[in-house]
Amino acid sequence: MTTLFANARALNEHKKSMLVEMLDSVFVSLDLTKTQRERIEAAYNAVGDYLASCDDSLLDGVQIYPQGSMRLRTTNKPLSQEEFDVDLILFLPNAGSATRDQIVSVVKQHLLDSKVYKELVEDLPRGFRINYKGDYHLDITPAKAYDLESLPGHPLWVVDKLTGFKESNPEGMARNFDDACSLLPVIRRPQVFLAALDSKSVTALPDQSKKKPLNRIIQILKRHRDVWSQLSSNPHTDFKPISVVITTLACRAYVEVIESKKQYDNELDLILDVIELMPHHIESGYDGILIANPTMRSENYAEKWNRLKGQEGQKYRGAFYAWYQAAVDTFEYFASENSRGMDNVFATLSEAFGEKPVLAAQDRIVAAINVNRGNNKLGVALGTGVVIASIAEKANSATTGLHDVVPVKRNQFYGD
Repeated sequence: MTTLFANARALNEHKKSMLVEMLDSVFVSLDLTKTQRERIEAAYNAVGDYLASCDDSLLDGVQIYPQGSMRLRTTNKPLSQEEFDVDLILFLPNAGSATRDQIVSVVKQHLLDSKVYKELVEDLPRGFRINYKGDYHLDITPAKAYDLESLPGHPLWVVDKLTGFKESNPEGMARNFDDACSLLPVIRRPQVFLAALDSKSVTALPDQSKKKPLNRIIQILKRHRDVWSQLSSNPHTDFKPISVVITTLACRAYVEVIESKKQYDNELDLILDVIELMPHHIESGYDGILIANPTMRSENYAEKWNRLKGQEGQKYRGAFYAWYQAAVDTFEYFASENSRGMDNVFATLSEAFGEKPVLAAQDRIVAAINVNRGNNKLGVALGTGVVIASIAEKANSATTGLHDVVPVKRNQFYGD
């Protein structure tokens, strides 16, 4: 690796662990809640059942399934003025000879025939949006079988307003992503910050057992992109990198790192390695820039990067590299602020990922620290200044790594 993250890589192991645990706590706040998942699932099942009820032979045996961030488990709560974007495929197995216009007409008419959906339907270049005008909407992309069904996943022709149909294989991409997520890095040492704060008196965080390191890394990058793109002085807002570009590049970089057999003392160095390697997986050739679906190379996620009219492609490429440099700068800024204390780190986290989830994370961390201080389970690692939980009589346990721990006196917040 290069010295792209010189300051962040120079942090000691305790500070790296602390920063990773802070990040994870922030993104727990950005995961979908149980109630949100249930509402979306109910809407998804209802529209699927309704579309399957159509008498038209074109919709006989239709199948509906998720694609995008919901399928990949990389969804973040949207910024305040945005909605959850739930992407769905509507597969029509009996539409082999149907045109794009025929498919769109039948699906739209069936939706308009519904008392529930007729006021919610909006046209999209590749299908329809069911806009619930709340905190989420369903984007439905009708599709028919692809010519080469031997490809992995579920290759499709998806409807497209400009070209009639476009090649796509979202399920193939998703399965490839699942395979990448199953590859886990070798972390030599356990976390020593929030993980050590666990006790019966601390409220358990939501179960994140289904979140793998790659899921979380992509959530971090996508949220950073969202906040960055809304900065008032940002000239790249309309050309910000799309999620599938970020996901594909991060996925390939992650696999490269895992296959290198590199071992890590903390997850921060893993994140930095993945970010650093992302641009290496952008291909270029006679046909322009290519960021291909790994299971269907004809599906180019960076196709807009090659547009010539109005220098549109150049603007998309420029926006990606501007965001990428901003992401690098953010982690370097985290490193510089880390030496100035936890409050400064939280302030920089707010700038990068939004104030609301960071404040929620800060409240949880402070509450956990106060509980453990009261129980005489809090210490300071000598030589690092990092606050960690410890049992006073086991100050030199394996949890503290190579550093001795001095117990922090209980603060009663009254008297002398």
